[in-house]
Amino acid sequence: MKKLLGILVLGLLLSGNANAASIAEELTLLNNLYKEAAITKEEFSKAKSILLKTETKQEAKVEKKIKEIKERKKKIVEKENKIKKEKVVKKTFNQDLTKSYVSLEEIDELGIFERILDAPEGMFKSNAKSFSARAKKSMRDMYLIFVQQKNFMEKNPENIMKAMGYFEFFYMEQLRKKDKSIRKFKETWPDIHFRTKKDIKSLYSLNQARKTMRESMGLTLNDDVQVALQRYMLMHELLKQAEKTTVKLTTSEKELKKHSKKLKTNLNSLKKNVQLKNEKRIDQKEFNKNIKKNINLAKSSLKHLSSIDSKIGNFYETINKIFIKTSKNITNLDLTLDSLDFMTAILSDVEKNIIPKQHIQNIANINLKSMPENEQKILVAINMGMKMQKKEKKELLQGSVLNLSNNGFEVNDYIDEIELNGFDLKSITMTFDDYDNMKRWASEDWAKSWRGDLPTEIKDIDGNLIEFTNENIQDIKAQLAIITFNEMVNLNSELKDSVNDSVKEIVQEIQASGGFDINAYLNQDFTITLDNYSKLVGNFYGIEMNDFNDLTKFTNEVYGTDISPEDYASQWESGLVEGSTSNWGDITRGVDLIEQVGSFDAGSIAASLGTDLQTVADSIALAATVGVTTDLEAVSQGLGYASFADAVAAYNAQYGTNYTEEEARKSLGQ
Repeated sequence: MKKLLGILVLGLLLSGNANAASIAEELTLLNNLYKEAAITKEEFSKAKSILLKTETKQEAKVEKKIKEIKERKKKIVEKENKIKKEKVVKKTFNQDLTKSYVSLEEIDELGIFERILDAPEGMFKSNAKSFSARAKKSMRDMYLIFVQQKNFMEKNPENIMKAMGYFEFFYMEQLRKKDKSIRKFKETWPDIHFRTKKDIKSLYSLNQARKTMRESMGLTLNDDVQVALQRYMLMHELLKQAEKTTVKLTTSEKELKKHSKKLKTNLNSLKKNVQLKNEKRIDQKEFNKNIKKNINLAKSSLKHLSSIDSKIGNFYETINKIFIKTSKNITNLDLTLDSLDFMTAILSDVEKNIIPKQHIQNIANINLKSMPENEQKILVAINMGMKMQKKEKKELLQGSVLNLSNNGFEVNDYIDEIELNGFDLKSITMTFDDYDNMKRWASEDWAKSWRGDLPTEIKDIDGNLIEFTNENIQDIKAQLAIITFNEMVNLNSELKDSVNDSVKEIVQEIQASGGFDINAYLNQDFTITLDNYSKLVGNFYGIEMNDFNDLTKFTNEVYGTDISPEDYASQWESGLVEGSTSNWGDITRGVDLIEQVGSFDAGSIAASLGTDLQTVADSIALAATVGVTTDLEAVSQGLGYASFADAVAAYNAQYGTNYTEEEARKSLGQ
């Protein structure tokens, strides 16, 4: 009987009539028949192969069916999108956040505290190894770069890159300090205590700044912190090698630069407040108060810019017209944001041609191919990220132009006025009209709306030159305009708003956190400086010294004296260095400063304080005796010299000496 059953099953399989729905059951039956010797091994293998082939065929049929369904679904979606009214969709905020500032969903975006255990080489000194020590130093150095040395940011962009790395440590430290506020926020939301709200508001602003910094390197908040630190430091090292040129600006160029900077700051502040109101994070009272101030300051800046130069003044008068129209319609928040983006883009476009850079960095002399392959790959990734960010901003700008045009804003008239006055606009590739009018446009209308550049000839794949006729160019312009328009009206509704690259919140938070305040540092009790110096002495000589009392005790033992720490400190602070015009108090402060903030920053502070070169030199020499090495090139640049050689020449001229560069290094302990 079993043999007969086996033959019947085998016959069905061989005839190709196996039911796909019961393939698993038939395989089980087949296996049992083989075990019971109802069929041979050869018959079992052949039947099993047929069953599996049948299964594959069935799977292929299913996959084909799924593909057909997907294609039909895609066509339905496309049809639905086509019949929808075409418009740029903006992210809307329906939740009132005036009491809490952020939502429960956004609180999780702040991240959680994690100690950053590693840092790229050169980011910190060897004695700053713990996370807390690095976070503290990061706060001090960021304050110096963003506040004390803000005028040096254009001259030394490499310091900004390093500061962006420091910011990662600083932000994590803020998360640690404000962990309690985060927990309270989640427990009590939406009724948030004002102190808790203050902390959360600060963290939110800092996280937005962190997001901006990372995006500039082609990264997101989700990327590993080590990747971010690596990119920041690589850019730091690259920019440090750049050939730097300083351009002497005319009086009018300096005025343009000064008031242009003020205008952009005021426009950014205005945009931020409009954005906060649009996102329902601030109430009407706070909004009105902030906006009034922002508008008045921006008007003042535009007035100054319009009066500096008659030709250039025409450009700023056009900007002023746009600003006046914007300020009159300030209640339309979406339109105001579009207008501000429009103005900012025009300003960036034109000002790069009318306001020369005072400091230029040229990296053409750097042999990038000689860099390690992994570093080359990182630079490529950074470059691609920057280009993608630029492309996204351009698309967002075109969307703003479309929205303005569709709401009766005379975009074309403003652009024509600017170009008639002799100023080129590259950022706006096409202009628009009212949407209903555009639906009736002919090909020539689309061609006229295109403002981007086009080549007059191209080469084909074989290298043959193909020249475009005027008709060809008009057709291409029309197609480009239509494509651009279609891209604008189909923008993803989830596109995130661009964030101002502002460090205002960072500076405020650093100040509130007890950042490096040079005035407080200089006015602190001198014994604190002596305590720090004593620890350096102890570390260098391998002697345990916790404070100046220990150094005094050690001195008494060595020299057989019996001086008190108070008397010793007094003599130390006022005593003159033998053979020098410096006193021991000033140069000890100098040593402490070099150790705390680094060579370049110490030089910058010394320059801002008007410290004489002799005191600087004595501080460097004393620092060397207690194991604190000074980067002579960096400190010279901080003092305002192009190189250490220039600093030596200035010293020789001032003090009548004739040190060579090598002799100067030796005299400074190097």
